[in-house]
Amino acid sequence: MSASQSILRAMAAAVRVASACAATFVLPAAASETVAVPVLNWQPCANQQDAGFLCSTAQVPIDYAVPHGASFALALIKHSADDPKHRIGTLFWNPGGPSDSGTQYMPIAITGFPQQVRSRFDIVSWDPRGMGGDTTPVVQCFDNEAEEATFTANLYSGLPAIPVSPTDLAHFSNARATLNQACVAREGSLLAHVSTADNARDLDLLRQAVGDAKISYYGTSYGTFLGATYLNMFPGNVRAAVLDGAVYPTAWAGTGKDSPGLSTFVRIGSDTGAAETVTAFLSACGEAGVSSCPFAAPTTEATLQKYNSLLEDLRANPVTVDGQTVDDTVVLSYFQSSIFIIHPVPGFDRFPGYIAVAQFLQDVWSAANSVGQSSAAPPPAPAVVPASSQTTTYTTSYGRQASVICGESPNPPTVSANVKQAMFSDRRAGVNSWPLLAICLGWSAQAADSYLGPWNNPTPPVLVVGNTFDPATPYSSSRRMAAELFDGHFLTVDGFGHTELLNPSRCAQDYIAAYLIDGTVPPDGSRCAQDYAPFSQ
Repeated sequence: MSASQSILRAMAAAVRVASACAATFVLPAAASETVAVPVLNWQPCANQQDAGFLCSTAQVPIDYAVPHGASFALALIKHSADDPKHRIGTLFWNPGGPSDSGTQYMPIAITGFPQQVRSRFDIVSWDPRGMGGDTTPVVQCFDNEAEEATFTANLYSGLPAIPVSPTDLAHFSNARATLNQACVAREGSLLAHVSTADNARDLDLLRQAVGDAKISYYGTSYGTFLGATYLNMFPGNVRAAVLDGAVYPTAWAGTGKDSPGLSTFVRIGSDTGAAETVTAFLSACGEAGVSSCPFAAPTTEATLQKYNSLLEDLRANPVTVDGQTVDDTVVLSYFQSSIFIIHPVPGFDRFPGYIAVAQFLQDVWSAANSVGQSSAAPPPAPAVVPASSQTTTYTTSYGRQASVICGESPNPPTVSANVKQAMFSDRRAGVNSWPLLAICLGWSAQAADSYLGPWNNPTPPVLVVGNTFDPATPYSSSRRMAAELFDGHFLTVDGFGHTELLNPSRCAQDYIAAYLIDGTVPPDGSRCAQDYAPFSQ
């Protein structure tokens, strides 16, 4: 689960027409034309950090209603099965976002897949249509990164890291509307064709391109919503699907009756998931003690009080940390967005691990309780892609995510409605940034063909995995995903972080491997522990 960040320039030159291919499939919609199945030419990846992986591209229609028109060139990456003699097929992985680059993330995340799965499957990921990485064309709201930074800095000038007051929330909403209007004006018709449904159609083409009669799929975070969409658009083409850190589909689609007037991530419950995880983090910190958790106080209760006191002090008296002003909203923003991964994973530099987060809190505490200045490092700037995988191609992370979220997921239509839903979220979960991530005022481009349910079309059994303290896609969202699918089976991981894949549990991996290889689902009520406690070295 992904955070947020002249312009009015026409789209670049028209994209290439799809190349000749070996097979075709019939469109799932009313159109009767066929779409060419891509031919994949796997070659060693050009990037040094991708050594041992194979790369290819696949041409897919920009508009499935015009299957022989302009195309996206999707970038793909493959980890070949370690045991090719016993290879079952291909397992497709989408890392989420929406906008995450599979070609950049898979070399970093590959060890999160169970060894048995890596032995028996080719594992393939891709950069989704319009979402950057090495896929072209790309949704890009500005000409370059510096232009985006300047534009957004001016827009949000004077606002706290998380606006709280009605006045600041209204200012933020109007600023976001200006940004949205600029993005839509620059990108035009491309924005109608980056929906989850179109990505599901791409995925079915890729399934055919690798020669699999039925798909095996692994989705994390938003990738679980893509998975649920594929399952229900192509139920007859499903072999197996693991949905890890799941997005409750009715909430994303906005078709439920239990959360009227709320924005996408508040409907999902990301705000409550973040609040619950922060509290559990602090409790675990207190239990671990200062020898393991730098922010710990003598008791769990004292650690919670220490944190609340820190926020209260910073609200009244911000401190300067290495030249950066740190107030309560800066700490909240950093804390809530940095606890996705318990132990550091090389390449995911935005997520420093729980011990480093606790150390930052302690450093700020020291600065707030001393007359001098602390040498603590300020919170790292949000990273769009892993630092070790940065490319020279500029893409706008905000525009990519907004094109999917705002294009297919309904959100409050006025400034006052956005202020109201943000204040509702603050009342139920404390001050947090989740209500700000789907402010879609001014985003007039809508998906030409989205899928909004039903979510229970008959399929083989599906395995849904949820961590009890997930700060992005909360445990409750994963449980509801499993209940809404036709044959969903739920596996609980008692622990922290966003997805099991990045916060490993050997117990859960054994269940996942048995399911993907043999189709065996865990017994009802199965629970697993994580391999490491959050503050273990």
